[in-house]
Amino acid sequence: MAKRLTEGTVQKIAEAAAIALTDEERESVGKELEDILDFVDVLRAVDVDGVEPTVHPVPLQLFMREDEPVRRHDREALLARAPEAEGGTFRVPRVLGD
Repeated sequence: MAKRLTEGTVQKIAEAAAIALTDEERESVGKELEDILDFVDVLRAVDVDGVEPTVHPVPLQLFMREDEPVRRHDREALLARAPEAEGGTFRVPRVLGD
């Protein structure tokens, strides 16, 4: 396949990704990006007419449970362990002004 990415383009991609590349790395990354673009061309050539789009290669079934409240802690026992409680809630020092 013909070369589609210039060193300048590879540098712009690296800058957009916030990656610093040496000249050697820029050449290597450029080759890898070219290989990716070549593979995209291969995928574009595949005839997908009549093929249903999928989200996952294998059918998945999600199991849903009923959303039921569960009491995990005794409120009174927790409030009894607090340094200060008032009106059924924890009392904490004021953090904002009046």
